[in-house]
Amino acid sequence: MYARLTTFRVKPDKMEDLLRWREENEAAIYAQPGLQQWIGLMDEEGEVFVLSLFDNEQSARDSMTHVWALWEEMASMLQGTPTARFLDVMAAKSFAAAPGAPMI
Repeated sequence: MYARLTTFRVKPDKMEDLLRWREENEAAIYAQPGLQQWIGLMDEEGEVFVLSLFDNEQSARDSMTHVWALWEEMASMLQGTPTARFLDVMAAKSFAAAPGAPMI
């Protein structure tokens, strides 16, 4: 498994616009070949961290053409240009309940 960690900052007056854009473009975001998991985090100052987990390094790197197109659509809402780092996944474990399992 391989990861891409993307960071960017949202313009203060564009936070709601970005959240709406993400919802409207969810299918395109998740359509990255080899994408296994996508986690988006945002702090109160508009700094965003996106952790994308892929099957392998090649999938993570090959997805960048798709990602650049998405970044271009978001450009008017951002301060500066997003950055992406590629990382080996040292360990990952999901603690989510199995489908149909009762929540305690």
